[in-house]
Amino acid sequence: MAMGKKGSNSNLRSGSGDSPAKLRQRKSHSKEVTEVANTASGTVPQDDSKKRWKNWRQRTIFTFLMIGGFFTFIALGPLSIMLMVLCLQVLIYREVISLSSVPKKERDLPWSRAMNVYFLGCLEYYLYGQNIHRALKRHPWLEAHLQPMFAHHTFISFSMYLLGFVWFVSTLRKGYYRFQMGQFAWTHMALALVVMQSQFMIENIFEGIFWFFLPIALVIVNDIFAYVFGFFFGRHQLIELSPKKTWEGYIGGGLTTMVFGFVFTALLSDWKFMVCAPPNLHMTVFSDVQCDVNPVFVPRDYRVPSVVTAVLSAVLHKTITTVTIRPVQFHSLAISAFASLIAPFGGFFASGVKRAFNIKDFGNSIPGHGGVTDRFDCQFIMAAFSHTYFTSFIKLSTVTVGGVFSSFLVLNPEKQIELYHSIQEYLQTSGSVAGAVAHTTA
Repeated sequence: MAMGKKGSNSNLRSGSGDSPAKLRQRKSHSKEVTEVANTASGTVPQDDSKKRWKNWRQRTIFTFLMIGGFFTFIALGPLSIMLMVLCLQVLIYREVISLSSVPKKERDLPWSRAMNVYFLGCLEYYLYGQNIHRALKRHPWLEAHLQPMFAHHTFISFSMYLLGFVWFVSTLRKGYYRFQMGQFAWTHMALALVVMQSQFMIENIFEGIFWFFLPIALVIVNDIFAYVFGFFFGRHQLIELSPKKTWEGYIGGGLTTMVFGFVFTALLSDWKFMVCAPPNLHMTVFSDVQCDVNPVFVPRDYRVPSVVTAVLSAVLHKTITTVTIRPVQFHSLAISAFASLIAPFGGFFASGVKRAFNIKDFGNSIPGHGGVTDRFDCQFIMAAFSHTYFTSFIKLSTVTVGGVFSSFLVLNPEKQIELYHSIQEYLQTSGSVAGAVAHTTA
């Protein structure tokens, strides 16, 4: 009896620092675990029919609301998309950081939460400072006035981080060392997995909204159809970490995503608002965007193998020897495959985090879906892959006027004048200046 009582008191003490929201999530998770335990091994738990359909309706409604909001941000152009990503970074970072929160200990460490915010601010300043600098390269006169600030941007950012590091070390208190070190490590993990990975979304925007929009759309489509196929046909559990994920949903969602990616890419390829690198941040869907598109968006004729031609002739009674396809459609199949096969493991990783902290969802800000993290857990790894794939196989090596001018600004005045005279001499010798003057006069 004494041992049982002691264990009971120990359990009460260990949970005394938990917030009410976390306690409610743990109760919900305990109920889910009980349902799974009572289900035959290898099959998907069967919920009450009325509850399932209520969740289906709620989830469907808010799915369409999120999709509508997403399209609105896309239509408003690069600046609104960047602000959307920033908001998502902050919300997800907040949800992830709150997992390790222990209010009882944090009351004795008043600067704990402030340091979480400060380190986030340091990283956002560094990343978005780079983004702004890149955008200003399209406005050389403005970049020239702000060059002193950007020239030392990395040093300023690192100095800000060092100040936070000194602040953290100076607040270490006896009896809380393990907790504070754990918080410090958790904060940096959240910064790396959430903020750093989501930066690839911004990188994709500067290459063309297409490269931001397509990977996100593929993950959304895969998530929707994996849920649909799992809801109606799911029988066999896919992974223990996420009991409601089924092989039927995984395969059905994957095949649907592949088809969607191939067809949807063709539809977007003629839209220069999507495929052109943004000329400025205030571009919108109503802007008249013109550019020389990447060759992968240009249709090409491909010869059909003779065996396929014979089969099609027998079935369709029509000889097809060539087909016209855009090269980017083949690339979309590779990106779709990643969205279907690998990106879901970002969600499974998030499920593992939730199991580790005994919670069902990261939050309850989106009815039927949980928290913001629950909906974007696959997007960060998807953004990282799509950016890496683009730079490895698709991106063209180009030198822009903005990039050259940015390098020019780094030179000292003597070197700038030397370069100016060299360019002037070259243009006069080659006759380019005379030709340009004649063209302007005409």
